[in-house]
Amino acid sequence: MNWWLAAGGLMASICGAGHAIAGRRMFYRPIRSAIADERHAGVLTGMWHLITIHFVLSALALFVLAARGGRGDAAAWLIAAQFAAYAAVYLVVSLRLGGALKLFQWIPFGSTAILTAVGAIIAP
Repeated sequence: MNWWLAAGGLMASICGAGHAIAGRRMFYRPIRSAIADERHAGVLTGMWHLITIHFVLSALALFVLAARGGRGDAAAWLIAAQFAAYAAVYLVVSLRLGGALKLFQWIPFGSTAILTAVGAIIAP
């Protein structure tokens, strides 16, 4: 068992749950209600669910990799890179908005990336 990858999976799960539950109330609903065109609203809905699915499947993949001891770490590196890129984007946008905590999402994204990268490094 690779506990670093399991921890990365847990963080990716938190990202998925946060997106699906808290994000729906804080971001999705207000944005959705401001869109008058139903096609545009439909695109937003689709994108929203695609992101949630991605987070959940990333978590599942990390749990599977963790159970296998981290073998197949190329997949772990790709997941780490994706979450690192998400963290970088959100940190830059947050800083442009006036502070590192304006958009806090970079913290769980970065945590997922770091835990996953460490798990990939120590994998046999």
